Parts: sequence; structure tokens; C-alpha cells
Amino acid sequence: MNERLVFILLLCAMGVLWYIIGCWRRKAGEVAFAAARMAEQAEERDRYCRLAVMAGHRDACRMFCFSRPDLFEDHPPLKPFKSRGIRMTFYGYYYPSRHKAFINDEQRTFSRSIYRFKEGKIHGIEFFKACMEALQMDGKPYHVMFMPCSTDIKYFQRFKRLNWYIRTHRPELTSGLYDVDVFEPRESLHEAKGQANRVLERNYRITGNIKGKKIIIIDDVLTTGQSVTDYKEEIERCGGKVAAAIFYGKTITVPHPLLVKMAVWGNHFARCLES
Repeated sequence: MNERLVFILLLCAMGVLWYIIGCWRRKAGEVAFAAARMAEQAEERDRYCRLAVMAGHRDACRMFCFSRPDLFEDHPPLKPFKSRGIRMTFYGYYYPSRHKAFINDEQRTFSRSIYRFKEGKIHGIEFFKACMEALQMDGKPYHVMFMPCSTDIKYFQRFKRLNWYIRTHRPELTSGLYDVDVFEPRESLHEAKGQANRVLERNYRITGNIKGKKIIIIDDVLTTGQSVTDYKEEIERCGGKVAAAIFYGKTITVPHPLLVKMAVWGNHFARCLES
């Protein structure tokens, strides 16, 4: 009976101790995360963010993966890759507004520039030139086509300045802005709920003669790649051949918190072994 009582008391003591450790760990994570959000220097932000991740802070995991996309993304900006049978590249990582609390000023500024491009407030010439250079397609004859938007107004508003630049400054290229008829509005794909399971509603038709032309597709943001794949199929059905697709941004990948913790702890142990 005494042994049983001692065993129960030990279990209770271990449970209380485990609870206290958990409380202190959560507090430490909250403090480190707050320090990371207030840090002005990137190195300081990174250090506090790592400590918060090691303490199990979930939001710190998101902040860390956003600050170090090189550890979790398969493709870096302006490095061509092939996906869904299309050669692609993009200018930078896009962070949706729901993540704005976890990104730095530079990332926030870039993401805002994509919104401004969507609204037709900036031309996007810089990203177009950089992506063309990355794909090594400068000086070659291609027909540029633009990804249809949710409405015809947004379509022309978004791409009219790039159309002007291609027509007036790139004699080797032709613009296909008027090859597409957006005949009815649809829900914006980037605003739709359940993006992973969404069904693309085609609200456009290709009316221009693109038979035999080598096509470069321009779009604002690459997320799942579903819309560009559908557009490629329609272009090739009309006789065109898609050579590449370029994007202003690629939506950042949010890995499982466990993967983030493994990366941070792995780096921590590696540093301990080196020292």
C-alpha cells in the first residue's frame, strides 16, 4: 500500500513538474516571439525567432519559414524551372495579406507592389525584363499572351502598360492582349475559398490567330498552377505552342510547423557539434 502511494505521489509530482515546465516554455516562446517582431536588425529577428520556434511557438514557425524561404521553397526567384510541362520563372515571393503580421518591411512592400500591378497602378516592366533575361529569351521572336482575369476591365487594366511596352520597345516580340475575349465575369481565383479544391470556370475565349506561334504567358501570381495549365491547354488547342510562363510573384509555401521545428533544431544541434 505504501509503495502504491509513493508511486502515485511520484506520478503527481512529475505531472506538476511537466505542467510548470510547459508553462515556462510557452512564456519563453511568447517573449522570444515578441522580441523577434520588435527586432530592427535581420540577424536579431532571426535569432529570437529561432528561440521562439524551439520553445514551440506556432506563429514563430510561420515567421521563420517566411524569413528563410530558401530552406522550404523548391524554387528561388529568377531561376527557371519546369512545372506541369511549362518552363517557368517568377520575380519574387508573394505573401498574402493574412500573413502580413509575420513578414518584414521589404516583403510587405513587394507584396503591395503585386496588388498595385493587379490594379493597373504600376506597369510591371521591371519584372517582365528580369524574367525574360532569366529565361534567356531576350532577342528572340515570341508572341506574348496575358492570363485572362476575372473581368475584361481588370484584364485590360492590369496588362495594358506591358502591352504598350512590348509594342513600342520590344520589336522582336508581338503582343496578344487582344487575342483574348473575356466574355463574362467570374470569381477571382485568388479570393476564392478552398483554392486546393476549386474548379476553374473558363470565362474567356481565344479569338486571335495564334496558330504556329511560340507563346510566352504572363500572369501576376503563381499559386497552384491550375489556371496557367488550363490556359496552356486552350492556347495549344488553338494551334499555339507555349514556350514559357512568367509571373510577378509566387505565393509562399507554408510548411507544417513540425518541418520548421526540425529545421531549426537540426541547425541548432549542428552548431553545437561544430563548437
